[in-house]
Amino acid sequence: MKRALVPLVAGLLGLAGTLGATFYLHRAANEALDRVLEERILGAGETAAEMVGRALPSTATLRAVMDANQLEGIFLLSPDLLVLADATGTPGRRADLLRVDRGRVARALAGEASLAFSYAVGNVKVATGYFPVHGPDGAVRSVLALEGGQSLAGARSGLRRALWGGLALSAVVALALAFAAFRWARGEDQRRAAATLAAKGDAVSRMAAMVAHEIRNPLGTIRGSAELVRARGAGRLSAADEEALGDILGEVDRLRRLTDDFLDLAGSRPVNAVPVDAAEVAMDAGRALARTQPHVTVTVASPGPVVAADPGRLRQVFSNLFANAAQAGAARLEVSSRVDGGFTEIDVRDDGPGVDPALRERLFDPFATGRKDGTGLGLAVCRRIVEGHGGALELLPGSGPGTTFRLRLPLSEG
Repeated sequence: MKRALVPLVAGLLGLAGTLGATFYLHRAANEALDRVLEERILGAGETAAEMVGRALPSTATLRAVMDANQLEGIFLLSPDLLVLADATGTPGRRADLLRVDRGRVARALAGEASLAFSYAVGNVKVATGYFPVHGPDGAVRSVLALEGGQSLAGARSGLRRALWGGLALSAVVALALAFAAFRWARGEDQRRAAATLAAKGDAVSRMAAMVAHEIRNPLGTIRGSAELVRARGAGRLSAADEEALGDILGEVDRLRRLTDDFLDLAGSRPVNAVPVDAAEVAMDAGRALARTQPHVTVTVASPGPVVAADPGRLRQVFSNLFANAAQAGAARLEVSSRVDGGFTEIDVRDDGPGVDPALRERLFDPFATGRKDGTGLGLAVCRRIVEGHGGALELLPGSGPGTTFRLRLPLSEG
């Protein structure tokens, strides 16, 4: 449960961080635009108020000031709120009280200039400034009002688009972080499972080696005793006794092969690698299979590559693969090979029913088997032998009938 929360927490943290940065930058940019507009109106208002104080300006003069500072309106107000001059309208009318702030006009008549964002037209914030206009005697005779904001509408619209882009990017970053955290969490689970499996495998290998070594000595004694009884009773033993001794020797051989499998699984048997023709070894294993499974045909592409391998151990690999295919119901096996760099890849393909999908993930694990009478050691031993040669053994993916195993073995340098 805790592992499953990692991607969620990572995604939320990433989303919170990117959203915070996006909103902060958007707010900072908007404030910068506000400061630009304020400075523009302040500079224009102070300059124009000084100019207006000397003489009543014309409409053209006010429009020139408005255009030069990228403003939307300049007009001159009398103390009783009559429009004395207007860059965009007709003078002589009363001021529009929806557009004019009477309180700030009164403050300007008292000598106090002010600047503020008074209203908005759609999404455009409009800033207004009221500046006292002093006459020749120094007294405030009128108020100059300036309006601006439309010139920055494009920049603000760009900021809004940038905000939406930032929000989308935040979502993408959050998803990417969540995905990365999910991959990390899954990787941690896989590494932990692999470490646990490796520890179990190492324990099983040590146990297998110990058990195999302990069993081999008594098996030698049993075999020697049975052979001695057979030799001493030659000609005097009944057919039943001869058969019983044969059964004993047969079971001893089976147990010895089983102990050899355990030793291979434990990796305690040395590999004596020599140059060997892999195709000849496969054909020898195929001939042996024909004696017990005459209905199975083994076809080996020849000549085969010369690999560095222990002939007996390589034959054991082919024998196990062939026997597994035959026991699964295959009637035909094909062995082909190709050289890949300093290695050869040998494919063992059969026409059997294929591997149960539920067994694929643990097919090479010790004691994993789909047969009731199987030990589950064959493929585990095969992989251990091939890896002991510096190679690899894998089950190739496939959805149809049949199974293909690939052996990758180093080529002989000789």
